Amino acid sequence: MILNSLLLYIDPGTGSLLLSVLISLIATISSSLKNIFYKTFSFFLGREYKGSNDFSGELVFFSEGKNYWNVFKPVVNELIKCKQKFVYLTADKEDEGLKINSDFCTSHYIGNLNQSFVLLNKLIAKMCITTTPQLDILAWKRSKNVKHYCYLSHAPMDVHANKKFSFDYYDSVLCGNNYHITNLRQLEKDRNSKEKVLMKTGCTYFDLMSENTKCRKEHILIAPTWGDRSFFPSKGETLIEELIKVGHKVLYRPHPQSWTSEKKLLESIKFKFDKNELFEIDERVDNVYSLSNAKMMLTDTTSGIIYDVIFLYKIPIIAVDFQWDDGGYESSNILNAASTKYLLDDFGRTISVEEITNINNIIKNLKAVNLTSEIIDKHIFNFQRAGKVASKQILSIFKKIK
Repeated sequence: MILNSLLLYIDPGTGSLLLSVLISLIATISSSLKNIFYKTFSFFLGREYKGSNDFSGELVFFSEGKNYWNVFKPVVNELIKCKQKFVYLTADKEDEGLKINSDFCTSHYIGNLNQSFVLLNKLIAKMCITTTPQLDILAWKRSKNVKHYCYLSHAPMDVHANKKFSFDYYDSVLCGNNYHITNLRQLEKDRNSKEKVLMKTGCTYFDLMSENTKCRKEHILIAPTWGDRSFFPSKGETLIEELIKVGHKVLYRPHPQSWTSEKKLLESIKFKFDKNELFEIDERVDNVYSLSNAKMMLTDTTSGIIYDVIFLYKIPIIAVDFQWDDGGYESSNILNAASTKYLLDDFGRTISVEEITNINNIIKNLKAVNLTSEIIDKHIFNFQRAGKVASKQILSIFKKIK
């Protein structure tokens, strides 16, 4: 009743004016929302890349950053030799892949990782190859316009240390060794997931690395991983004490993350051992000195450097099997031990945390082993020739895709 009374006092001119104001207000709000949407979209997509996400029929590589170039380089170099065209996309402006000078390659920086995923989720391509795990689990989703996704292993380590479902939604995996294949098949069976194409590839970055056997054998190197997957926070001091009390020269090289996340631990180690002439903390940027002068290395069974040290430096390793919470990792669903255990059985030894107090007797009784090509072939496919193998496998898959 009141509303009707009010409306009686609004003349046609005023009504028209109010209607115009209302339409203008709606248009302004709509325009503002569109503005916000496109600015947000532009932010995630990345201002540097103005190109298309359409690489129809193409072979596409995606790299998270420059640290993975040594994995991709041996593969793309072989593809260029085969005169195979491909596209190289990266989330890092400093990626050496952006400098590829070939008529067979086009390379693009497509923004930071989040920005890259926005584009990749809408990617149009025949095949996409990457070292990034957990496809279709986190931010990177499978695009319905990519026919085949291929995972290229960037390390010889087994799949145990990967987060759960790291490989479930790939169509193929270029594996490092037979242990990878066995464990991936077990996960497929247990999860009733699609069977992937699993290739015997190897680890491509070994192609770029030369063996270093001219070690001066001066010290025992302690090079643990960091955090809750390492024995060192709880037993590191005990290990150092045991070694130096019988005259071993000890070089402790903290994991790079330890300098940020384990400052109190490092301060404690420095305070206790810094004045001992048999002890040194390695603060050098690279690991060349620490490895080139080591007669033996002590680390965790979860360390990513075990394969590199054995294959390239040929020094024995004693690894501590530290029990860690693997609830969020593939390890919790895999029946077999990690592949490093089998490698250490052939060239080194695995010990328990309790055996650390007996470390000197263990070192004394550790038998020297000649690292033969048979041992290497048992633990890694195509050592120092994996790039060529990977390129052929990729082309084989690519040509079969309809």
